[in-house]
Amino acid sequence: ARRACARALGTRDDDVGGDDVWASSTGGLRGGLATVVASRAYSGASASPSTASSSSSSALSSKDTVYASRFRLTREDAKTALRAWLRAETHRPFAARGVGESQEIAYTKTYVPYWVFDVEAEVSYVGGVDVRGELVKSYAPAETLRFDEKSSATQICASFQHRRDYVDALVPGRYVNFATSEDAWDVVRKDVLSKDAEAQPFTMKRSMALSLAAVRMRDAVRARATEALMKKHKNAHGVSDVVIDFVTIKRRVRAVYHPVWRVDFAHGAVVNDETNKIIQQPRRAMICAVSGVVLSDDLVCTSKARAFAFGAVSLPAILIALAWPDAGLAALGQGAVAAGVAAAGAGVFARQYPQMMQDKIDAVRVREEDRAFNLAMRSPGNADWMDESVQRRRDDAEWRRWMETDKMTWDPVRRAEWAHNILDTQIYRFRERQELRHELDERAQQAEEAERRNAEKERKWGPDWQRDGPRQNAGRHPGYSRDIHGFYKTLRLEDKLGLATEEEIKAAFRVVAHETHPDKVTGDAAAKKRAAERFQLAQKAYKTLASKETR
Repeated sequence: ARRACARALGTRDDDVGGDDVWASSTGGLRGGLATVVASRAYSGASASPSTASSSSSSALSSKDTVYASRFRLTREDAKTALRAWLRAETHRPFAARGVGESQEIAYTKTYVPYWVFDVEAEVSYVGGVDVRGELVKSYAPAETLRFDEKSSATQICASFQHRRDYVDALVPGRYVNFATSEDAWDVVRKDVLSKDAEAQPFTMKRSMALSLAAVRMRDAVRARATEALMKKHKNAHGVSDVVIDFVTIKRRVRAVYHPVWRVDFAHGAVVNDETNKIIQQPRRAMICAVSGVVLSDDLVCTSKARAFAFGAVSLPAILIALAWPDAGLAALGQGAVAAGVAAAGAGVFARQYPQMMQDKIDAVRVREEDRAFNLAMRSPGNADWMDESVQRRRDDAEWRRWMETDKMTWDPVRRAEWAHNILDTQIYRFRERQELRHELDERAQQAEEAERRNAEKERKWGPDWQRDGPRQNAGRHPGYSRDIHGFYKTLRLEDKLGLATEEEIKAAFRVVAHETHPDKVTGDAAAKKRAAERFQLAQKAYKTLASKETR
């Protein structure tokens, strides 16, 4: 253990002390030791120190202080809690059995890693309220909310091994004394080193955990906003498309190990994809070792369902047989057949009922996700796709889809890959929007600069500086060169200059040529000579302006 700690902390073996090091309150040292302990426990006792120290160092740094809670429930207490949970509802089985040939239920003492946040944020929201069939958009002013360590929205499991609906129901921050938790951490160290418990590594980074915590916090704000908007408007029938503006003011994060009992048992039947045989369906439950809360899928006992259906159908047949003995045999036969069919149907229904209820819940969730995706998609006419609040709603829908889709067949490796793809995609889309905003800001600045220059020109040259034709005391037409050769003036187009069209230039040349042609001018030889010079100048002007290249 000391050699593993030395490698994790980047020190020599001699620099690491004895057992008193484990109780040290130094944050960096405890963080490094927590990483090593978790890695050794999770990867097995035979794992080498170098492998152990590198398996989870990416998520838990040596500067982190790790907190922990004690196991308050023994193995017998966990068994009692599971039995009480099974007997709490009549449709659940009386008892559970183990997986495989063994009828023993496996109880594993486990420390589950958590990132616990303390967030203070400024929130505001807007939503559509259905008031007597008319959709009214309603706003709310910004307010400051705090989600502390005891809030259920700030507890994010740092492992991909467990379903999110299980680990999200646990609130380890409520049971940890962040001021003094040295004794609890010492117990964790002893349990792990004695192989009495498993400590799972921190495989989820803070950035991803913060994204999941933001989803849960925005969901809490969204539920609060829905309730507030319903109270704000009288005769309101519903609230839709609630968009949350969530701005984090400050935050703090802590690493916490929470004790749980991991229970592996079997219930029901399922077809094995590899052998194509019907086997017992493996199940997993989690029991909080502090509060005793049991987390599992709701179970429906097929034996109870069959017995109830068989009794409900066969009892009338028995009563008929007792009342009319002559027809009793036929009644009992028909009742037995009907009872058998009913029992078989009840067994099928009992197996399918949990999935049917889950599909009903997923249908509502999928509709909300589709609305969030449609609002955030980049499409013509959709100006809201640049709104960060709308995009955050889409991000929340993506994370909810990650948490809820096929959660009954949870695969840790695939879930981890999926989660990293979601986070990378969201970061890419955010950067793309930032670049587009930067480009739009540059265009706006250029437009403001052009407007400032136009105002300066108007102040300098007067309000008519943009009119067609030359300005007074200005030798240039706006946007065109000076008539330095006098060609436009020769053809009497000085008012239009570069705006003159080819037809206008041709017509002007005909007029000038008709007036200055020597044969059309009467007078002495000097007058005819002056007319010939003007005619030659008009020909030169027309030849130059008639061609786009020479013009």
